[in-house]
Amino acid sequence: MKMLIATDFDGTFCRGGGVSDADRAAIARWRAEGRYFGFVTGRGTDFIETIRTFGVEVDYHLLYNGALLALADGTVVKEYRIPRADFLALEERFREIPDARYFSETGKDAYYHQYYATFDTPERACEVADAVNAEFGGRVTAFVNGPHVNIGKKGSGKAQGVSDALGYYGLPADAAAVFGDDFNDIEMIRVHHGWAVDTARPQVLSSAAHVCGSVGEAALKLLAEASD
Repeated sequence: MKMLIATDFDGTFCRGGGVSDADRAAIARWRAEGRYFGFVTGRGTDFIETIRTFGVEVDYHLLYNGALLALADGTVVKEYRIPRADFLALEERFREIPDARYFSETGKDAYYHQYYATFDTPERACEVADAVNAEFGGRVTAFVNGPHVNIGKKGSGKAQGVSDALGYYGLPADAAAVFGDDFNDIEMIRVHHGWAVDTARPQVLSSAAHVCGSVGEAALKLLAEASD
């Protein structure tokens, strides 16, 4: 039985710039039946305040692509940080890449949960992520989210973050329903046999065990199946 939803936000739960009333109501019902709901996103700690403006109640957040598990009030449960030496090495490496539109700098990123870089296209971001994984793969892992390269400590990621959330709530490995739409969701979807929304990238759709029209639609279907 699925007891915990972990969903990507941008492009998955938030589509077309907003959250639908139907999805908001479905998640309220999901939580009212004693189940857990949270977002697993590449965004950082400021997302905790941002999501409140959408009127969606949550139990937890998996931020920085799963590198930080926090409760709804921001209480940190578990976190993974890139060692400072590795962060500095990444910064030095990205300074050598001429088409990096943005990259993290040590003086502006004090917590080291994730290293960011941005390129013109998702295809270029994939090339750079592959190069980072080849060069630094024993220490960090690079994910792609649109034109962004998100780099976390080795062993972190959305898939591991969901496992950490399941462990916190004392749930078995098969109790999670996960949802995504972009490259950085693929590992999570594969590991947890999850859902792609029907507007996901083709690579995500082909990796998913299930496809749905929306997270709320899938949540209601799971509730109905459980009551049969």
